[in-house]
Amino acid sequence: MLAQCSRIYFRAALAACSVATPVVDASDVLVYQVLGRDRAAITDLVATVLGGLERARGGSQPLLDTLTAYFASGCLNTTTARRLGLSVRAVAYRLNRVRRRTGHDPTDADQRYILQTAALGARLLGWPSRPLQPTD
Repeated sequence: MLAQCSRIYFRAALAACSVATPVVDASDVLVYQVLGRDRAAITDLVATVLGGLERARGGSQPLLDTLTAYFASGCLNTTTARRLGLSVRAVAYRLNRVRRRTGHDPTDADQRYILQTAALGARLLGWPSRPLQPTD
């Protein structure tokens, strides 16, 4: 009886393992570990690069969401628009607002890296929901 129950549980566990996917791959969170090592630097980067978004009409969250979706879509306006439920024109408008507010152009490869790193840092710090805490 015990052996039969063990086999049933083993088969159920094996079936669960075959359909389960890992919650997160360690390599996917490596960048957060690197960014989180120097909290003062990442806080300064977010404040310096994305701080101008706070003064945007409607707040910084919609523009930050647009940046995040833009980067996640491979920097394609049409895919970004689909993900956010916006028109392509609205995405282009928001990206232009990001450029004007931050001084960094998300469509330029060199400047995109700075914005993407700052956006990752913002997510790590919970900004803009949580105000940035100055670190000394």
